[in-house]
Amino acid sequence: MDSLKGSERGLLIACSGGPDSVALLDVADRWRGMTGAFVAVGHVDHGLRGRSSRADAAFVRAECVRRGIPVGIARVSVQAWARKRRRGLEDAARELRYRALAHLARRFGCAVVATAHTLDDQVETVFLHLLRGAGPAGLAGMAEASAWPFPLTGKSLRLIRPFLNVPKKEIFRYLRARRLSFRVDASNALPLFLRNRLRPVLRSWETLRPGFSHRVAQTARLLRDEEDFWRTRLALRRKSLPIRLERAPFLRYHVAEQRRRLRHLYGLSRFDVVERVRSFVADRSQGPLDIPGGRVSKTKRFLFFHHPEKADS
Repeated sequence: MDSLKGSERGLLIACSGGPDSVALLDVADRWRGMTGAFVAVGHVDHGLRGRSSRADAAFVRAECVRRGIPVGIARVSVQAWARKRRRGLEDAARELRYRALAHLARRFGCAVVATAHTLDDQVETVFLHLLRGAGPAGLAGMAEASAWPFPLTGKSLRLIRPFLNVPKKEIFRYLRARRLSFRVDASNALPLFLRNRLRPVLRSWETLRPGFSHRVAQTARLLRDEEDFWRTRLALRRKSLPIRLERAPFLRYHVAEQRRRLRHLYGLSRFDVVERVRSFVADRSQGPLDIPGGRVSKTKRFLFFHHPEKADS
């Protein structure tokens, strides 16, 4: 739990009942015993697997009772929510899960939530983002510690992933050594989601080139460091996006820095939009240029951004 500051005493463990989260629960319980820190557990029932989902919740509750750890069970209606908002089940489940965990963290007075994402999950995430056409921020994958992934009202929460550099095989070794039982989600083996279909492919590459997963995770770390550098370099703690860009100085930057500035300073994350705006800076067209969530106009000296939408990478 090195990524948890000593001043943040409340820690919520997100526990599905699966092998990774049971290992995290056990590690957190042992850490609690050594430090006296407050630890609670949050379990989210997505309502997607009927009796199996209810059995998972019962397993987590029983495990927490056995250990004397407070536990909260949240139930969400993923299918109904996804239909209403025309979202995919996977995306809907992720957003509702983090909403529920935020509610449980505040209920228990926890400032930090820990999830059991492993190195294998990191590699899957990087390749999913690659398939979807992500840029450097997406290919950087997940961070060991980050801000909450969705907007929150009130006091912010911090998200940590203590197992992010731990391969799943090490998790199973730990579980065997500690003789810990866990639940198995049979749907993880079904080709319902792209992640499930990608998983055996990545495992075959690890077999073909041992160390493949570690190298992908290392690349993601390098890209995260690059992103952190540019955020610091471009002073991204401003409260609002700038609305004006001076054309001549901008054109003197290397193309890589032009792209970074448009992404980080002006809230443009889609590659095609960034390239259209870069061309608009240099060409002689009069404009204006429509972009997602807004419009860009220009004079001889300046570009003006009219409420551009800052999208996720």
